[in-house]
Amino acid sequence: MLRWVDDNLHVHEEFIGLYEVASFEATSLVAAIKDCLLRLNISMMKNRGQCYGGASNMSLLRPGVSSVIIQEQPKACYIHCYSHSLNLAVSDTIKNSTTMKRALDITNEITKLVKFSPRRDNLFNKLKNEMSPGNPGIRVLCPTRWTVRAESIDSIRGGSRGGSTSVVRAPLFS
Repeated sequence: MLRWVDDNLHVHEEFIGLYEVASFEATSLVAAIKDCLLRLNISMMKNRGQCYGGASNMSLLRPGVSSVIIQEQPKACYIHCYSHSLNLAVSDTIKNSTTMKRALDITNEITKLVKFSPRRDNLFNKLKNEMSPGNPGIRVLCPTRWTVRAESIDSIRGGSRGGSTSVVRAPLFS
């Protein structure tokens, strides 16, 4: 992801791609970052921040990616990604709640039943378009990102994100 600010001070965030790296060592990752920025014609000297999860090869610990970049551009301050930490904390908490664990298991089974079969997915989409054309339908459950889990659960129960019509008319929480 690349976050940048335009001349009108509007913040933009763009997905710039997935890149294969030779190794996960800091030098290899920094080389990939620099190559990506070079291809986008972005100078490292304009870098004012960097945000990664807590992996030691990314952080200021050891000679991680952030410390190597700070050596080259001291204004590129490192910020730990607390969204990642929050996601891990929520995931661990959910594992200890029987109700939430069951709701996620049911959601996962429903999405697998529909989405992992092209025939069932096609049939489901036809029915959904007839019953609720504006509804985006079922979203696959992501095992690691809480925000995507919430969208998946909401798409099953038909809440504000998934539209006004329930996809499944059975309570997930009992």
